[in-house]
Amino acid sequence: MRLSLFILLSYLSYTLASRKSSNAQNSVPIASRRSFHVHGGSLQSPVSTLNLIDGEEMSMTESRILSDSTVFPLTLKCSSDSKKVDVVEWVKVNKDRLVSELLPKHGAIVLRGFEVKDEEAFSRIIKSLDLEEQPYIGGNAVRTVVADRVFTSNESPPTERIPFHHEMAQVPRYPTRVMFYCQVPSREGGETPIVRSDEVCDILREEFPDLYERFKEEGVKYVRVAPMDDDPTSALGRGWKSTFGTSSREKAEVEMKKDGFEWEWKDNDELLTKSKKLSAIRMVDGKEVFFNQVIAAYSGWNDSRNVASRAVVFGETGDLLPSATMKAFIERVNGIAVSFEWKQGDVLLIDNRQVMHSRAPFVKPRRVLASLAR
Repeated sequence: MRLSLFILLSYLSYTLASRKSSNAQNSVPIASRRSFHVHGGSLQSPVSTLNLIDGEEMSMTESRILSDSTVFPLTLKCSSDSKKVDVVEWVKVNKDRLVSELLPKHGAIVLRGFEVKDEEAFSRIIKSLDLEEQPYIGGNAVRTVVADRVFTSNESPPTERIPFHHEMAQVPRYPTRVMFYCQVPSREGGETPIVRSDEVCDILREEFPDLYERFKEEGVKYVRVAPMDDDPTSALGRGWKSTFGTSSREKAEVEMKKDGFEWEWKDNDELLTKSKKLSAIRMVDGKEVFFNQVIAAYSGWNDSRNVASRAVVFGETGDLLPSATMKAFIERVNGIAVSFEWKQGDVLLIDNRQVMHSRAPFVKPRRVLASLAR
């Protein structure tokens, strides 16, 4: 089925001297802060045969060109009348390329300019991708289900910055894809910054080699005290009842045992958990990635029950992470992140294996929804 649709591939300024070749007359140069129309039907064909025609000023100036010439994130923009485009049908037709080719290559994809009215429309898009649902069992954030396979993003106060993390990397069973949808953008702040974890791992290895070696050799363990019921004042305030989907201590213990947790029941029905040793550095598609919740736990797991500097420890010795080194490392990571302004209707697809995300403080109202899949 051929859709009447044009898509915009957004690129930052980049020049390759080696681009000159005997076929130069048929190539389309990548211009400074320009993007290119691509005929919608061509998305089903290999990237090398995309029908690139005249470019125009790009809307995603925040994108970066990585060392291997990959655009991060890739932006696909509907530049025809969005009301005439069935985005669900378009996703169904192109899901294999989106999920199996473009997402692993770029790490993140922004769908922009499509008509995505509400949570039900987002739910239909998610289901049209034909991905396995990932239940939110073991996660820390307070969330509310609003549609099939769709829930609110972290409901912590808007003044709270949520640091970089791979979704649910503190538990053995984690999603491989994370999807966000902007229903109501904030008038100030509220971005969802993203960063490639292979780049983060390169920085760690080259600039902080001692820390890299300890993470690689020892792994990490996560320590958290959860309330009985959800605490919406905290970025990690999900209660153990919600976390494990039960009000029974015995059933919660069954779930913790499955995932290798150590635990201790505290006063006021609070629950202290310590994860089993988990890798901090993993191989994804032949590359080392900094796959974990280390930055989020170390700099963001603060509330009335938890102290962030003690929320993650080295997996073998139980030592705390070195504070001065971690501060410098986190600053470097923040410096290579991509942060873009949400537009109403934006859908962001993230390969959770290789990209971390975060959340900037914001001014209400803001409504960004999420979905997890494998």
